[in-house]
Amino acid sequence: MRKTLTLLVLATATLGHAQAAGTALANGDFAFTGLNVNTTVGGWSFVTFVDLAPGTTIYFTDTNVLQTPTSAGVFSTTSEAFWSWTASSAVAAGTSVALLGTGTSGQYAAKSGAAGGTANGTVTNLNGQVSNISSSGDILYAFQAASYATNYQPGQITFLGAISNRGSYTSSDNPTAATGLSGIQLREFKVDATTATRYTQFSAQVSTADAPFTTLAGLQTALGSNANWTTVAGSNSLPIVSDVLAVSAVPEPQSLALLLAGLGVVAGVARRRGLRG
Repeated sequence: MRKTLTLLVLATATLGHAQAAGTALANGDFAFTGLNVNTTVGGWSFVTFVDLAPGTTIYFTDTNVLQTPTSAGVFSTTSEAFWSWTASSAVAAGTSVALLGTGTSGQYAAKSGAAGGTANGTVTNLNGQVSNISSSGDILYAFQAASYATNYQPGQITFLGAISNRGSYTSSDNPTAATGLSGIQLREFKVDATTATRYTQFSAQVSTADAPFTTLAGLQTALGSNANWTTVAGSNSLPIVSDVLAVSAVPEPQSLALLLAGLGVVAGVARRRGLRG
């Protein structure tokens, strides 16, 4: 019995080590779930469809993305603000993370989990810029890369999502052509062609009393319908919140792979001990 417990501890340690560097996301694993462009008490939120390990870092910027990257890279050389969020604890698939304005322009604090969430992780303003996500038309991007830079070559960056109140795009900032994002990874919320629009949030997240979706697929379908979003044009201080939006009935592929790897360690060690005995 003692040997079995020791092996289980070893397997758990193996899983923890595999997750220590954080989770690498792919296109399709992420979606924005809210944005308020208020420069001091606004913020934004997102959800992933895979489990996030502690140490996972996601970058955000409202810098223009070039449809045809130059030799300098994919972002406009006139950089705006860049932020990073690094998780301090795990975030289950289907749970949204909210980056909340602190009252100082360009500074945010993060929460994840149900009923508005609890503090999770560090949000860093990487280049000291104030928030300038424009109510008259802007795009906020989410991406991953090996480390922070103000620009990247296409092969150095994985775009995860974009949320836009622009309404139309030019070659200097076209999230579809430049990033490969589509569907729920690209959220557009401008009320109409002429009205400045300041706030949008997935309606199931506005009230933290809502029951979560029973599957991640159900959540993804709901995110794709404009009828499931609350959007406000006028200036406001409506909070962006976090919540548990979906509960997955089975482990996500990444978690399952790590679990199987750990069980493989247990089985392999046990087999070797049996042969020796």
